[in-house]
Amino acid sequence: MSVAEAIRAIKAISSDLIAVPGSEEYGNLTNSYFTELEREIKPACFVTPNSTAQVAEVVKAIKPFARPSLLAICGAGQQATRGVANVQGGVTLHLHKLRGLRIDTDKGIVSVAAGEHMGSVYDEVTAAGLGVVGNRHSSGGIGGDAVQGEYNHLIHHRSRGLSYFSYANGFVCDNVANYEIVLASGDVVNANAEANRDLWVALKGGANNFGIVTRFDLRVFPQGQLWGGKVFYFQPSFSGQIGGLVEYLKGPNPDVDVHICLSLGPEKPKALEPFSDIQPQIDQMKTLRVASLKALTDEAYSGAATNRVIKMTTTVKADTEILEFAVDTFRAALDKLKRVGNLLFSITFEPIPVSLIEQSIARGGNSLGLSPSDGPLVVVLLYTSWDKSSDDERIYEVNKEALQIIEAKALETNVYSPYLYMNYAFSHQDPIASYGSESKATLQAVSAKYDPDGFFQTAGVGPWKILE
Repeated sequence: MSVAEAIRAIKAISSDLIAVPGSEEYGNLTNSYFTELEREIKPACFVTPNSTAQVAEVVKAIKPFARPSLLAICGAGQQATRGVANVQGGVTLHLHKLRGLRIDTDKGIVSVAAGEHMGSVYDEVTAAGLGVVGNRHSSGGIGGDAVQGEYNHLIHHRSRGLSYFSYANGFVCDNVANYEIVLASGDVVNANAEANRDLWVALKGGANNFGIVTRFDLRVFPQGQLWGGKVFYFQPSFSGQIGGLVEYLKGPNPDVDVHICLSLGPEKPKALEPFSDIQPQIDQMKTLRVASLKALTDEAYSGAATNRVIKMTTTVKADTEILEFAVDTFRAALDKLKRVGNLLFSITFEPIPVSLIEQSIARGGNSLGLSPSDGPLVVVLLYTSWDKSSDDERIYEVNKEALQIIEAKALETNVYSPYLYMNYAFSHQDPIASYGSESKATLQAVSAKYDPDGFFQTAGVGPWKILE
């Protein structure tokens, strides 16, 4: 069965659904991807449904023509890993026309269509005096975060501001009260704590393995202004930041509200002093202030490079020695990349405190396989952007080598964690396996129940399939 036959089946629904190479719409959709590594992938066409019903029709139409790497699903296209939201020579189902926001104060949720960007969500909830656990940059979508366990960042060893709501509320996926999802059969179902609960839990970390989510119902809560921003540090302060981070995470009573920013005035919460007061700082670049959720997410990734971008990750226990070792390893890796043109290479430490894992359990559980006894943990992110494809293999190998060195040291010192955060994983890594054999077996059982023919395992693209 050919891709051409699948496209003809879609055109039979409506030719308006198809954007072909050479058209303005095709070019605009291609250029909307965050990284050049996704933009250089050329699908046979983009399909742009404007409703859940049309998504269901498209799935029914193409299912008879299922073959490996037929279908990619794209929400906002902001993930860095190549091939997670686009497919060479196949059909890319782009959800950008699925729009709509609605707050239900009685239920305490905001319903978000899969094509929305988080900036619009923040505008809506802020105007109502509410907050929502979403991603950290307003230009991002919701899909990748709400089915992959996104959380809010705390500290970057070079520069970063302060996190938002995760320590007291769990991952983004833990705050999805309901998913509206199109299954491989074309049926539209809701997955929540009461209906299709097994699918609801599987979606919280299981990525695009079960269907196409067309709407997310996210929990909201009262929220006013926040205190936050960015602080840029000189290198002598790195050790102080690491020490402050580990001390906070291992403290007897960590302030889980500090990242919700419950301060009623412009003064900084006391628990943030180890980060905001460390010297030396670059005062001219400091942006700490009282601001809205939208303003802080507008700032978070403003000016981020959009050339060739990769992320790779590992996870360790909260330990000063291994984090300082990771910084040394990063510096050695940087020396190997200094001749790469227009290079941005950074390391980030993002904490997973025990309180976050506890909230995941309290809110119905997820698929990530984490237990409070595992924490506190720190996710280590290596982020690289550059210009030339001729540097690709060099970039990949240096990053892989650095992670291998960090992981070997973590294993040697008994501070290694197998957990891999999917949004930061590269294609050679296996976050699904990192959840543990029990979680993976559960995900496989859910897939067999809701997609018995394995359509999304066979036809759907993406590096992290649960049946592999």
